[in-house]
Amino acid sequence: MPLMTPDVRSTLLHRDLTRRAFLQSAVTGIGIGSLPYWIQARAEAALPGAARQRSLILLWQDGGPSHIETFDPKPDAPAEFRGELGAIRTTLPGVRYCEVLPRLARLAHRTCVIRSLHQPSSDHVVGSHNVLTGWEDETAQGKSRYPDLACVVNRMRSGAAAAVTAVTDPRRVIPGGTLPPDSGKTIPLPYVDLGGGLHRGGPAFLGAVNGPFQVSGDPSKPGFVIQNVQALEADGRFRDRVAALGRLDRFGDGVSPGTAAFEQFRAVGGFRRRALDLLSGAGTARAFDLSREPEGVRDRYGQHLAGQQCLLARRLVEEGVGVVAVRFAPDGRGDYDRTMIGWDDHAVHGNIFEIMRRRGPQFDQALSALIEDLDDRGLDEEVLVVVVGEFGRTPRIHVNKGCPGREHWGQAGCALVYGGGLRMGQVIGATNERGETPQDRPLKYQDLLATIYHAMGVDPARTLPDAAGRPVPILPTGTPIHELTG
Repeated sequence: MPLMTPDVRSTLLHRDLTRRAFLQSAVTGIGIGSLPYWIQARAEAALPGAARQRSLILLWQDGGPSHIETFDPKPDAPAEFRGELGAIRTTLPGVRYCEVLPRLARLAHRTCVIRSLHQPSSDHVVGSHNVLTGWEDETAQGKSRYPDLACVVNRMRSGAAAAVTAVTDPRRVIPGGTLPPDSGKTIPLPYVDLGGGLHRGGPAFLGAVNGPFQVSGDPSKPGFVIQNVQALEADGRFRDRVAALGRLDRFGDGVSPGTAAFEQFRAVGGFRRRALDLLSGAGTARAFDLSREPEGVRDRYGQHLAGQQCLLARRLVEEGVGVVAVRFAPDGRGDYDRTMIGWDDHAVHGNIFEIMRRRGPQFDQALSALIEDLDDRGLDEEVLVVVVGEFGRTPRIHVNKGCPGREHWGQAGCALVYGGGLRMGQVIGATNERGETPQDRPLKYQDLLATIYHAMGVDPARTLPDAAGRPVPILPTGTPIHELTG
């Protein structure tokens, strides 16, 4: 049975589009009617002989973390710069982290911190898009004109960017969205977003099919489920809507059995069945069920939002999910980030030092457990973890009505990287004695993106057609960081 060719795919997408889109949206209840096509593209990329692909876990520190209260403390700076929190030694000679990160300090030799990142914007929206896309100041009405790195990696992993020809070898049939029977594997979701991971990003001209499967909710809470699906199944609405979709769609009517087109229609139906199976609790959906983890493992990550997000991310990449983006804002304000302030630690949002005394231990526990767990499972080469936000915070403390905080600061920022076949056990670059600007090995966020693309096997010079059909490079500038890539 051949896979769906581009011409047949186009026919399917335009055949009774309105009716089918409505029913598919109604079936899922979460607006991801394109999921069958995600699964088909992932299946095409996973055929026998395909190169082994890494997975990416992007822990996005939305709001902009203070580099001084995390990985670049300044213990010798004046008090109005260094703040209230001390600095502790790490396993790397002469390298110190903020005192709230003792576990990560003990793992410094197994990670890499980049301390000299900088960018031209200190605005959340523009700054986030600069970091996530590599295209500076290219936003319109709060949205980027270019796709973020997670969507790009998803697109390139899926094989959708290449011309995929029909597969005629019957030994390579992918019935119902699974690999050949002797593989014992199923097709995972390509890109999962936890908690609005990259809510300021998006696929732009790549289209929604290259966007994420979005999962909201707090995985640390009892009864956490993939939203809407279990409720639909419980009251019969899910089954009723699937049946209605089958009756109204009349998928493949008029196509003669035994023809290539008929077999391709059958293949698409199989991918749809795989999508519906996943949504109703089968296949990759098992990875979302944290009750399958021993309680000791859950405790190791931390029974809080950040810890269970990291555990869920590990479970997803272990299942084969290509990209997991997490809005990684460990709870420092006692509201489990319901305010969506994240790391935006202005003085008007609360005392930054009190917030970091609460947030730091959760951040430290969750991230250190993820690193150790991936190491223990032999996944350090298979998975790349990147922890980064849109910028750092002002080196000089700002005080509002007696409350200390730090403002936006694009001139300096830092990131932590683990795994992905990169060289660990080092700190790259440095800021000056007050943390104001890079003074050693200044690097732009485009260089970090180029490094991520390198590790993920994506050529950043590769062009993709924009909305007008013009070829644009994935990344306009930037060079892989040679200390990491070797």
